[in-house]
Amino acid sequence: MKPQKRERECRRAMEERLSGKGISCEYIADSQTVEKLKGDWIINFVPDVVLKTNDIYIDRFLWHVFSYGKRACLSGEKAVTAFLSQNKSQCYIFFQHHDDAYYLENAENLSPADFAGLFDVYVTSQRFNWTYVLTHESDLGPYFYHKKM
Repeated sequence: MKPQKRERECRRAMEERLSGKGISCEYIADSQTVEKLKGDWIINFVPDVVLKTNDIYIDRFLWHVFSYGKRACLSGEKAVTAFLSQNKSQCYIFFQHHDDAYYLENAENLSPADFAGLFDVYVTSQRFNWTYVLTHESDLGPYFYHKKM
């Protein structure tokens, strides 16, 4: 199966899992809105110095801000635990290399298992107070960051 087709099927399965849990999952179809969402994530979670130097290839993967230690965060099981404890009544999900994004409501039961088969997934609160990131690298992440950290 081609990677793009597999990813589409995994995203469709994610949507079904979420709706089965009573989570309202609104697909964001407008690519400009998705780009703004990614830009807001950068503004809120990537230090200015990283954007000026780009020494960590932030243009390839936004999560490099965590893997290169430019933003202190939790990783692994600590990240999962922190993510599960967050208020997820309203949040966004977007992906690194394509324009799919979602606005979620009533997502308190959202868990890492809901992203099975997906990689480079970014989840953030509606107000960009926290973010949870799943990478495609099995030995890196997941990462969690909260502005209060």
